This record gives sequence, structure tokens and C-alpha cells, in this order.
Amino acid sequence: MTDGLGRGVRMVAAAAVLLGGLSELAALRAAGLNGTAPAGAGAFKQLVSTLTSNWEWLIGTGVGLVLVLIAGLMIAGSVRAPDHLFRVIGGIMLILIVIPAVLA
Repeated sequence: MTDGLGRGVRMVAAAAVLLGGLSELAALRAAGLNGTAPAGAGAFKQLVSTLTSNWEWLIGTGVGLVLVLIAGLMIAGSVRAPDHLFRVIGGIMLILIVIPAVLA
């Protein structure tokens, strides 16, 4: 008997969540959200594209400078330079391979 009651409670809760979601969608539609981009959306898209390419350039430049610095340390005979190099390579691999694989 409690199994039927639990099922009924779950169905009522699911219906309440569904109605809440539909009311939020109706509110967005009433506010003017109709699925088409506004007139000035092209400028915003260009801004995001510019910022993205600047960010990629900054990351590439930073990694390049770090690798040049580590190469200089290795040429100068630093004992710890290989440790730094492996940490940088490990960090790059973590960012480019492991994190996207975990998030996918």
C-alpha cells in the first residue's frame, strides 16, 4: 500500500516540476524571448570572437615564454630545469587532454 502512495507522491512532484518549468518558459516568452537574435547581436558575436582570439594568443605567448625560460635554465646548467619542464608539459596535457576528457 505504501508503494502505491509513494508512486502517487512522485507523480505529483513530477507534475509540479513540469508545471513550474512551463510557467518559466511562458514568462520568458512574455518578456520577448522568441528564439531569434536581436538586431545588434552581430556586434556582440564579433566582440566574443575577438576576445577568444586574444585569449588564445595570450596563452600561446605565455607558454612559449615559459618554455624559452626553461630552455635557458637548461642551457645554464640548472639541476631543477627538467623538473620544471615536466611540470609545464604535465600542466599543458592536463588542460588539453584530461580535463576535456573528464568533462565529455
